[in-house]
Amino acid sequence: MSSEKKEKKQHKMNFNIKEKLKKTFSKEHLKEVFTGEEQKKHLKQGSYSSIMTVIVLAVIVVINLIVAQIPTSKTQIDLSTQKMYSITDETKTALKDLDQDVTLYYIVQKGSEDDTIEKLLEHYDELSDHIKVETKDPDLYPKFTSQYTDQTVAANSVIVVCGDKSKVVSNSDMWETSTNYQTYQTQTTGFDGEGQITSAITYVTSENNPKVYWVTGHGEASESDLSTNFSDAVNKNNVEISDLALMTDDIPEDAEELVIMSPTTDFSEDEANKVITYLENGGKLLMFTSYTGTDMPNLDSILENYGVKRSSGIVVETDSQHYYPQMPYYLLPNIQSDDITTEVKSNYILMPVAQAIQKLDSYRDTITIKSLLTTTEDAYIENDPENSTWSKSADSETGAFDLGVSITETVDDKETQIIYFSSASMLSSQIDQAISGANSKLAATALTSMCDVEQTVVIPSKSTSYTNLVFTQGAVNTWSIITIAGIPLVLVVIGVMIWMKRRKQ
Repeated sequence: MSSEKKEKKQHKMNFNIKEKLKKTFSKEHLKEVFTGEEQKKHLKQGSYSSIMTVIVLAVIVVINLIVAQIPTSKTQIDLSTQKMYSITDETKTALKDLDQDVTLYYIVQKGSEDDTIEKLLEHYDELSDHIKVETKDPDLYPKFTSQYTDQTVAANSVIVVCGDKSKVVSNSDMWETSTNYQTYQTQTTGFDGEGQITSAITYVTSENNPKVYWVTGHGEASESDLSTNFSDAVNKNNVEISDLALMTDDIPEDAEELVIMSPTTDFSEDEANKVITYLENGGKLLMFTSYTGTDMPNLDSILENYGVKRSSGIVVETDSQHYYPQMPYYLLPNIQSDDITTEVKSNYILMPVAQAIQKLDSYRDTITIKSLLTTTEDAYIENDPENSTWSKSADSETGAFDLGVSITETVDDKETQIIYFSSASMLSSQIDQAISGANSKLAATALTSMCDVEQTVVIPSKSTSYTNLVFTQGAVNTWSIITIAGIPLVLVVIGVMIWMKRRKQ
């Protein structure tokens, strides 16, 4: 820097200092200082800042108070895959119709709360004015649970109370577990808190529980032989199921419904007549059959009395979009619109080794037969499945066949109802799990739809593990072509184009 520039810069600094000193010791400024005008000016500015700070803080407090009054269901977003912290529409409907006061006692020590259960109970409290949630610490109230049960109530359990009725929802009922037999460790597989609590609310607010009788004596599958999803759904609807041996007992007068589940031997003529007489007096029947290769004329007489019969063989599907991969006799039928099928309309139903349900040429005009599950027009009946090559012959009976039907008949104010599915295997655990419980949900809805159930509860457990994906044979074929031929071909074309471009350069 030249000496001339330095002198100019120094001159400028000296000038600024002189100006500031001149302003500071001017008569006007000295007057403001000694008369207090300067202090008043700064005080006024400080007071304004303080007032604005107080106003902003007050607004923030008010906003927080308002937000605190908004239900957590509106302020928190459930991002969990299985919606662990959300309430289903089934529960919302049940609580909307609630007209009795219900108290949910949360039994837990302070500081040991289960976050999932606690948030679930908050939802119940928010969704109905008739629901009240109270926490009871067993250390502070050691004898509280003895009012409702003689059993020990585990921590993080819930006691549901309405008037004189109560039901304990144990923590072990809400959290499902399984044992890994390779490591012998227990792992959590699902959360069923909502299903169990809503079921308990329905139980304590209902006057009577429906009574269903399970027919035995012909090699039928028992409830314990079926998917646990089905039995859980039935239990959640508080349905009382009892065995009934038709050979020795008459059908009780309090029977709201009969269940015939996959008999392997035929009924006697007397047993079949008992069922027919029961139905003619407005009875209800849920029936599942399995292909056995043997004739059961007495069992079939029950169905034929209401306009339908079973085919002698099994149904085979040739439309690749409607059967399980490599198994054309594992059918994925079309689901028809009906109150019974509403809950599973967006799911797959898997029907292994099903028989065709065919209408008789003539039946009473008081009978209405409605299709629930049907095959495509490309299906056919295989009369010899043991020796089949699974190829349609010229003599094969083809067409769209019913695999599930709803039958009603009204005579003299007595309404008979039958829901019939031609594959009992659909309720095996393995088959039901393959489609994430849709089969058991359909069956449970069918059972409860014919009972005097005030509010049907079909809320499945929410899995904490994986969910099965279902692929049809058509989907498998499509993705096989894409991965085996499509993607490699695209890569080859891209490679050739790059090679040709570089060659020209």
